[in-house]
Amino acid sequence: MTIRNTENGYGALARGLHWASALAVGAAFALGQLGEEFGKSNEAALVFAHIQAGLAVLAMLAIRLVWRHLDPPPRTLATPFDPWAAHAAKLGHWALYALLLAVPLAGLVTLFARGQPLDIAGLIEYASPWTRDRALARSAKEVHEFLSTALVALAALHALAALAHHYAFKDATLRRMLRGT
Repeated sequence: MTIRNTENGYGALARGLHWASALAVGAAFALGQLGEEFGKSNEAALVFAHIQAGLAVLAMLAIRLVWRHLDPPPRTLATPFDPWAAHAAKLGHWALYALLLAVPLAGLVTLFARGQPLDIAGLIEYASPWTRDRALARSAKEVHEFLSTALVALAALHALAALAHHYAFKDATLRRMLRGT
């Protein structure tokens, strides 16, 4: 198993970051959606976990983008719908990256607009740079929720495209992300 990508497959680092990001997004989304189901007594712990998952998404995105620059992904496999499918895939990937950045940033704006500090893993606490602004907090929360739903919807479309490659086109697109070359 190689850490770097090859012409035909993803390396261990790209695959690990991909799946870890998917898990962190799923955890953050689930915590955001289901938080109220666990009652007020668990709210602080769930919000903390939600924020930590969002911070993990940001950290992994930064690493992914640097790694993508240093180690380009394998070539895109041809489909019967090219060149349009190739353009759509590239646009979809960059839209996913944009949402992986925008969703946590909107969450941070929400947190700071509430006047709350950012607690990083219980180790470092950054005070809000702003005074409390309820209107901004409500607006930022709406943006955060809308973008998070868009991210999950686009990720689902991404997964469906991978399944289409596997079952309809019978190519190695999905296998490359599961086990590399």
